[in-house]
Amino acid sequence: MADTIPAPLKGKIAIVTGASRGIGAGIALVLARGGCTHISITYAANRTAAEKTVRAIHDINNTIKTCIIQGDVRDLDFGKMVVDESLKGLGVDHVDIMVSNAALLDIENYPPISELPFEQWSGMITSEAWAPLELARNAFKVMPNGGRIIMISSGASKLPQGDPIIPYAAAKAALDAVARNLAVMYAPKNITVNSISVGATRTDTLENAFKAMPGFEQKIEALSPLNRIGTVDDVAEIVGFVASPQAGWMTGNSVPANGGALSMAQS
Repeated sequence: MADTIPAPLKGKIAIVTGASRGIGAGIALVLARGGCTHISITYAANRTAAEKTVRAIHDINNTIKTCIIQGDVRDLDFGKMVVDESLKGLGVDHVDIMVSNAALLDIENYPPISELPFEQWSGMITSEAWAPLELARNAFKVMPNGGRIIMISSGASKLPQGDPIIPYAAAKAALDAVARNLAVMYAPKNITVNSISVGATRTDTLENAFKAMPGFEQKIEALSPLNRIGTVDDVAEIVGFVASPQAGWMTGNSVPANGGALSMAQS
């Protein structure tokens, strides 16, 4: 029976940044179920969590070659380092799927925009826009025709919400612009580039934000006509489709993964 299960990503080599937990971990598992034979993941500080993700990958298929890389998304050479170390760790010479998910998500610690220091603004732009660009252009160098570059963005890039979201929203808007423009540049190799406009998703990071900002959870729930907050699987399955051969006609898009929240807000 197992032989009849479709494997649209059979034989593919993937990198997923920020995959020790949350959305990144969910994406890595979807890619494993899709048939990827090599998966490299990154983590910021919690290696134990990253190892848990790898064990879950091997529970799906223990022949998948994996690699764990530690890195800070705020480092200017993060992108080059991740691609170089992934090739080395996986023992391969190319990358088919690059998922840029690692992010600096400590919004609850940001002051009002009137008091925001440049260092925090710069850190957010570096992690949310520069790092994905660096990942993409280094992956492109070793990506064959038909590759996939996927950047995890946010509906915050399109919605006015005020403090404390402004730096995050601005950085994600820059990320969307990077994806649109790289899609044009990389099209001659039939490499698609898309960003994923993620809505509120239940992760540890979001739960911490809810605790720090009373009333925020109810406000976010009400944004979706489905009247709930998204799950990791909701987002990961969409990413899995965008990574597949079936999504070859999708490029330069901001793909919604927000339960209709953006549509409701703009109506």
